[in-house]
Amino acid sequence: MEIKTILEDLERFENLIKIINFEYQQYFIGNKKNPPVVYEREANKIIHKYSLNQINSSTLRFRFNNLVARFVTFREKWNRKMMEMEGIKSAKPKHIPTEKILENNTSKGYESELEKLPPGFDKNKIKGLIEQKLDELKNKGIKDVKIEIEMVDGKPKLRMKKI
Repeated sequence: MEIKTILEDLERFENLIKIINFEYQQYFIGNKKNPPVVYEREANKIIHKYSLNQINSSTLRFRFNNLVARFVTFREKWNRKMMEMEGIKSAKPKHIPTEKILENNTSKGYESELEKLPPGFDKNKIKGLIEQKLDELKNKGIKDVKIEIEMVDGKPKLRMKKI
């Protein structure tokens, strides 16, 4: 394929992403009646076109891949927002929000994990450590974590996974 054509398509694709994002914002606040499906269809055609035809220039391939990644990220955001508008919620929560754990110490967040500890361990000390780590994560901008306490060689091992 000709580099000039690829550049024009990539510019068009980048502009489409901006237009679609703006149109969705307008749709979500109620200024538009319908989502921008026509623009989305055009963006999908460009993705399909260059997914089938190899771009030989590594610079242009890199730019294309970044634009596709940005578009997919936005599309997931738009789909989530659309499902919220329609009242569809995810079937199973994957994690426990840190704010809920910090606000309510009796929540099932890590209390159930503390119950797994054998007798003789200072649960208040471990609870304090967990809350300290949660504060550190919250300050770093990490809001959702999964907390697990596992016994390894007779010692409790705390695992906190960002979700």
